[in-house]
Amino acid sequence: MSSRSSSPQPKKKNKKLGLMALVVLIYYEVSGGPFGIEDIVRAGGPMYALLGFSLFLVWVIPEALVTAELSTALPEASGAVAWVDTAFGPFWAFQKGWLSWLSGVTDNALYPILFLDCLVGLLSEDAEHPSIFAAQGGNPIARWSFILITITVLTYLNFRGLDIVGKLAMVICCMSLLPFVVFCVIGSFQVVPARWFIAPPGGFYGVNWSLLFNTFFWNINFWESAACFSGEVKDPSRDYPLGMALAIGLVFITLFVPILVATGASSRPYTEWTDGYFVDLGRQIGGPWLSYWLMFASAVSNIGMFEAEMSSDSWQVAGMADRGILPAFMGTRSAHDTPIYGILLSAGGVLCLGWMSFGEVVAMLNLLYCFGQLIEFAAFLHLRAAHPELPRPFRIPIGTVGMGLLLAMPTVFIGVVVYFSSPLALGLSLLLCAMGCGMYYLLVLAKQKGWCDFEERHLHDEYKVDINFSPEPEL
Repeated sequence: MSSRSSSPQPKKKNKKLGLMALVVLIYYEVSGGPFGIEDIVRAGGPMYALLGFSLFLVWVIPEALVTAELSTALPEASGAVAWVDTAFGPFWAFQKGWLSWLSGVTDNALYPILFLDCLVGLLSEDAEHPSIFAAQGGNPIARWSFILITITVLTYLNFRGLDIVGKLAMVICCMSLLPFVVFCVIGSFQVVPARWFIAPPGGFYGVNWSLLFNTFFWNINFWESAACFSGEVKDPSRDYPLGMALAIGLVFITLFVPILVATGASSRPYTEWTDGYFVDLGRQIGGPWLSYWLMFASAVSNIGMFEAEMSSDSWQVAGMADRGILPAFMGTRSAHDTPIYGILLSAGGVLCLGWMSFGEVVAMLNLLYCFGQLIEFAAFLHLRAAHPELPRPFRIPIGTVGMGLLLAMPTVFIGVVVYFSSPLALGLSLLLCAMGCGMYYLLVLAKQKGWCDFEERHLHDEYKVDINFSPEPEL
């Protein structure tokens, strides 16, 4: 078999992402605003919904710190896959990449559908005569044709370059958050603080913990996906720690403040809160004009989240090819220096998963993400203990034992998410994990039989880490 020699890091080029573009891309990887978080109020009432933001300390801070440290140590397109590869070798690196890519593509399958539903709600005035694009009462061919065109256009924007995606994301961020600024200002004059303490009948035992945890988790995860941009960031050693800090603040403010104002200002029962309820709240608090503005903001926010997620998913695929974990052709770049096959593979995954319901998607992607995070946390601790010589331009000022204790909190939270998952979502997720193991050994066979070329696996001269690969068959 012919094999080409290459370092895990692709050829040097002009890096495109500055600090603000990085912050916005991280923001859309993780959240994208308060759209979609409304179910936490219905699940636990205003009191438990607001208390749920303590999960930022349990999950967001540890995950963001790990991402900041290892993104500056190994700034590669493969992102967290490079961390796991350096720690445990190609088998576990592939499993991490498979779980991350699958959860990311599953997540991304939601956004074209949500974008269309927002447009239908914005433009439809007669409920008795639904739009041909409506999910209920519409024309399925027209609806899915629109979704296919949307995916094609957004995929093309990704193909044109990460710099275009970053600039587009910054414009969308301003467009989608401005109506919430107005919403919070107007609503703050209508707040009744006593409403914040409303809880479900039965208190703690009356909370729908499965819905609350899954909804929260979906809105505050995927921090490590931003590591896939590290090879494109102009100054990763400076911008990643600062960018993570700014993104944490932006995510917290844009989730917590609207929920705080809305639950205090609305006199309607919290049981009416459901996905998209901010649009109704805009009508209650400011009038129809604010309602339509929020609906438009929701539509464009879905575009931002789609573009950010597709960028990280496709770059991860290319980075895995650069490391010799996937076939070499998967790392092919276009004339715009974008990963051709990574983008096509991610777009194909979005099309294949677009039929699933919102609840099924969220439950499954949360579980896949959880399993991948356990591998990532183990890799971080292993690298701290076994490879202290690995250059880390940013290092968390906590020792290895302290980091183990810090990561114990999100690990327990992962256990809680798994506990509250449905048997169907858990069974499907475990099946997909098993498929990942089978796919790895199929790739091993492909290399042994010479079915396709793989990049040679060797150390990157810059890092000089003595990688002890695990005993399973080497790619």
